[in-house]
Amino acid sequence: MKRKFKIRFHLGAGENFMKWRIENVDDKTVSFFDPSNFNVIIKDGKLYNQKSAAKKINEGANKTVCAWIMATDYKMTKLFDNEIQSEIKYNPRTTPHWTNKDGDNLDGKEYKTMYIINKRILL
Repeated sequence: MKRKFKIRFHLGAGENFMKWRIENVDDKTVSFFDPSNFNVIIKDGKLYNQKSAAKKINEGANKTVCAWIMATDYKMTKLFDNEIQSEIKYNPRTTPHWTNKDGDNLDGKEYKTMYIINKRILL
């Protein structure tokens, strides 16, 4: 399965600070969206994490890009028919891997459908 969309939260300074960033890795086009205006449905998402970079951030280094979601497709939407089961999180300052409410390591996990609502990633 070809995952061609790289999705991550953008923390770089500038006009796109604190927006979701979606890159088409085939043609290198990038778009940003304000999480307060749109939600996203992610198809066939897989969680990626650069463990060594995340570990450094966890130990106090400056933040750098170290985690993202790869997806086969996505859809922007204003509203959801919510049947959301759980939330997943990534903050290398607190835990150097993707995690759920139980603290399980979710690095490399794949999900048929994921949702972005505001700054939250939900299943």
